[in-house]
Amino acid sequence: MTRLLDRMLRRDAGFWEGMASGAAVLTTSYGSPDREAILPQYAAWAQKTNATNSPVFAALLLRMLLFAESRFTWQALDDKHLFGNTDLSILEHPWGNGEGSSGELKARMQQDASLAGQAYVWAPPGEGRLVRKRPDWVTIVSELTAVDGGGWYRKKVGYWFEPPMGVKGQGRGHFMPEAEVCHWAPIPDPQADFRGMSWLTPAMRDIAGDDGLSQYKIRYLENSASPNLLIKYAAKLQPATIDRLRERITARYGGVGNAFKTLILDQGADATVIGANLAQMDFANVGQAGTDRILADSMVPGVLIGLEPLRGAGRGYQESMRKFADLWLRPEWRSACGALEHIVPPPGPGTRLWYDASDVAALQDGEMERGQTALVRSQAILTSRQAGATFDSAVAFVDSGDVTKLHADPAAALPAGANVQHMLPQAQPGATADPLPAGTQARLPLGSVSPGDGGNGTRPTPQLAAGRRALLGANGRGDL
Repeated sequence: MTRLLDRMLRRDAGFWEGMASGAAVLTTSYGSPDREAILPQYAAWAQKTNATNSPVFAALLLRMLLFAESRFTWQALDDKHLFGNTDLSILEHPWGNGEGSSGELKARMQQDASLAGQAYVWAPPGEGRLVRKRPDWVTIVSELTAVDGGGWYRKKVGYWFEPPMGVKGQGRGHFMPEAEVCHWAPIPDPQADFRGMSWLTPAMRDIAGDDGLSQYKIRYLENSASPNLLIKYAAKLQPATIDRLRERITARYGGVGNAFKTLILDQGADATVIGANLAQMDFANVGQAGTDRILADSMVPGVLIGLEPLRGAGRGYQESMRKFADLWLRPEWRSACGALEHIVPPPGPGTRLWYDASDVAALQDGEMERGQTALVRSQAILTSRQAGATFDSAVAFVDSGDVTKLHADPAAALPAGANVQHMLPQAQPGATADPLPAGTQARLPLGSVSPGDGGNGTRPTPQLAAGRRALLGANGRGDL
């Protein structure tokens, strides 16, 4: 009884600095250490944030759309080539009977991981399908395992799925063995052994600030587009009169529908606006600062969701997309493939579940850049072949950049003294050109003197200026 009371009061947890902040309510674990679950407060807050905060929804939607674009495939670890077989059908149609697609599965996984920090995909035995489990209804169950010679560690043994008591028609709770569940937690929770953490957790304060600014803007518009109005009278008024005047002014001039109406006062009343308008308080820049911090936690560049202007003929978009793909998208795909291997094992040793992003339009460069890339790769393969490497090893070398993958081709060995042709046909250094074919027009003879006089010593004899004028005058050009 005492031990149960200690667990409820958490006397053995001690104090840590995070308890002094509001973030503690979202990050601290609760209950027994052999159970890790998502706090109900956090699940409700994350769902509300996704439904009401525009920057969060836009960032999460972009992550879902791009994450769902790739397709699953197998990859050989030795030469990195991709291949597929029928074992991937359960990922291509995860809901069974040909329903769903791999894109829907990845979108659900990304949505759950963003909002709750983890995604759970159950492969029920004998059903030939996958089942998505709501992460806020799942509890990770672990047990204490002793080590020979002393020491211990926690081992995950399964998952307990149970809807809340108020949810009807969901059935009773049930246990899922660890081998049947894909648990994907791309960001580990530092306060737990197995549970993940949502990227929304560190952005909680900035999200609250952004929501506050949105509420401020709405209240600003509801009050005739002015923050406050002070009305002064020369004489002292009774409290009942003050309340009556406030109600009448609010009813006649308050709200967006009454904005810009003329306010008329009598008995020496003076109206003064208190506070600042949206321009004076620099509302746009203040709001942008909070949005930038939210997007920084999501790793989504603002230019991709329209919150930043494009720079230089769309170059900002291409650079931002490349950065987003390199730093977040591809690592996220690798992490998800590694988690799904737990319920969809590879076909054999030396292979792994992988992704193919060749058809993702957002990751394709312009036609000119793709053509240049193909040309450079083709030239590298041609050079490797001319150097005596096999075609397959040349392709593997170009794909991986590993020069050790080049293997000599015995059939490509040249005889001693043979000329080597490089990228284009060309004469070897020091070689003499062949004579011109018969019937070709002969070249003009070259004299031994400077070509400044025609090359044949026919430069005109210099004459005096007077003689030149007399000669030109005889020809009717004496004006020169």
